[in-house]
Amino acid sequence: AGQVAMAGAAVAQREIPGRGVGLVAARDIDAGETIVAEHALLVGVSEEFRRVCCASCLAHGAATPCSGCGEVVLCDACVDPASPWHRGAGHGAVVCAAERVASAWRPPLSAPDRERLRFLGACAELRRAHVVNGDARARARLDAVLRLCPDVGPAGEGIDPREASAAERVRPALEAAVQAIIASTEANTAGGGLLRAIAGDAVENAALLAKETKNAFGVMAAHHRADGSRSNDDSDDDRRVRGGAVYELASRVNHACFPNVARFDNFDGVLTSPSHEFHVPRRDGPNPPGPTELRLVAIDKIPAGCEVTMSYLPVSESCARRRRRLRNTFGFGCDCERCVIECAWAREDGTATGDEGGAFEDASRRAREARDEAAELEADAYADALDRESNELEETANRSLDDAERTRRADRIPATYALWFVRNMCPVDGCGGTLAPPHVTADHMTCNYCGARRGDEEFFRRLDAGAG
Repeated sequence: AGQVAMAGAAVAQREIPGRGVGLVAARDIDAGETIVAEHALLVGVSEEFRRVCCASCLAHGAATPCSGCGEVVLCDACVDPASPWHRGAGHGAVVCAAERVASAWRPPLSAPDRERLRFLGACAELRRAHVVNGDARARARLDAVLRLCPDVGPAGEGIDPREASAAERVRPALEAAVQAIIASTEANTAGGGLLRAIAGDAVENAALLAKETKNAFGVMAAHHRADGSRSNDDSDDDRRVRGGAVYELASRVNHACFPNVARFDNFDGVLTSPSHEFHVPRRDGPNPPGPTELRLVAIDKIPAGCEVTMSYLPVSESCARRRRRLRNTFGFGCDCERCVIECAWAREDGTATGDEGGAFEDASRRAREARDEAAELEADAYADALDRESNELEETANRSLDDAERTRRADRIPATYALWFVRNMCPVDGCGGTLAPPHVTADHMTCNYCGARRGDEEFFRRLDAGAG
């Protein structure tokens, strides 16, 4: 539904035992090859960034208030009616009406619920385009979202109480927004039937929230503060999310801590930047990638039949923190090659592996099972506090290591393990992004988080110097 035309499909969807539907290489893939290129099915700006990022395409620095609601801003391309990106995947008529409704809603919606209303409003906009305008492509986009995990039964089986409760909380505001759109058009010929057809039913909306929770990519804040100023802080606090985006194929890709593809998006123009060479007009034609386009680029060669994987987290994260976040945020335990090695080291050192459960598991369970907003927010705050405490304890323990212990730990690292980080992890301090060549003949690699470019000559210099 949102895929960019590409010659010779590189991937196919397959059921992966124990991992759901994922992507596998349909043929041998070269390093630097773009194996998936697609536009977002849906995007949504976060509450923190709705005044500085475009509500339609998430471009940073948008400055034009939406003329319809005044609650969000739009970039020049999304304001221009002649632009192919006008009112794109994130701010159609229903979402605009939902913003107006939310601004006057009492008691006010919380930030998470306002973001949920924004997402369900975008889904309702797809229904409206199909029901009222006969747009089959809009229905195909919504169906593509509904096909994502988790599997949901006809009575809502598979939906966590958190999503079911949230869908019920925002339903009155969503229906008010849809009713406002119906009242302002000539399409109001089906009474309550049209309202239900556009707003959706309780089970489908809860299912959509569950799909968004499991499959949306967080679009990071591009090292800018919410007020638009540039941030030089590469700490974890700067990794704020400006919005989310859901994709048909990329959202299917499973996690690995040693991934074989890197995800690049174009929300900050990386794919159109001449210095990065993702798009070269003489090679790729005159039409540049769109603002919500995402590409999955092979880090190295991928043999036919091999599963395509990406890292859901910065590749620099420690074993315990990484595994804890995967379990509590994404709901699975990772047993990839890297985790096996690092868990063995952690047990040898008497340190945490991230599998300890206890309070962390309890907080995650409480958040999933929350049946009201207060319980959900309380559980999330508790989980965040536990995470911060554990990170601080781990950092303190690492700082206390003497030189002999540091040397012992360094000496046990296999050369292939060290080489992966030297070659594929961004060298910028505190970044943790993944490097990939932008095309198959590139002489450099680009970071998928900070956009830093590292030439092959620099890599070989670091290798000769023993960096790792």
